[in-house]
Amino acid sequence: MTKNILKTAMVVAGAASLMTGCSNEQAEAACFVQDSGNWATRYEMVSESGTDVNGNACDTKAPDFEFLGIYKFANPDNPSQAQLTIRPAGLASRAGRDPGPPSEQTAIGDFAVEPDEKSLCHADTMSEAKVDAAASGDVAATKISYQYSNVRVYSAPSAPGTQFTAELKYTRDGCTATYIARGMWPAQPCDPDAEVGSADNCGKGSLVNPDFAVTCHPTAHYCVVANDVPSLK
Repeated sequence: MTKNILKTAMVVAGAASLMTGCSNEQAEAACFVQDSGNWATRYEMVSESGTDVNGNACDTKAPDFEFLGIYKFANPDNPSQAQLTIRPAGLASRAGRDPGPPSEQTAIGDFAVEPDEKSLCHADTMSEAKVDAAASGDVAATKISYQYSNVRVYSAPSAPGTQFTAELKYTRDGCTATYIARGMWPAQPCDPDAEVGSADNCGKGSLVNPDFAVTCHPTAHYCVVANDVPSLK
């Protein structure tokens, strides 16, 4: 690969490091991805976790909003091969307490080089991303894993690689729940109390693509896609 996956995967996803440019390190195929550590992503629960392996009731859930680091890696020696990586902020923020290899904290899968008839680029199977974080002071030890599948990146000419969706199996300390993930780039802060359609509420004058159907997340205060991907007006 023309980029070092491990090095890039160590970038901590966070709002302060919004990237508004695209990588010039490699020639991009038809399936394009805006390489960034700040994909604004919301999770919609599909099924709740019931009990853990010991039969105890579970109440642990994935965050309803999270920044993801999403990157594409093309193979310059074989144009028919590419990979996609996803690293959630929930793992990156605990990386310093995990003695294991950082590569395990990133989901990796084969990525299509050509979009389908709906301008969606597929990464059907991803490796599990996980962290085994040791206790630190008042912070308890925890084990968290993200298993993404059926990843789709919207890569139309008018919006190249700026929305994605996936199924997610989220497991924490033995409790598992499933979600639908829907993300967009660039991450754009917003005010849910501002006038709908204004620049402060994901509308005209913001960095959001005017063709996107978006809403201001009520607690994260970032613009998120409003509908299934592609979420368009």
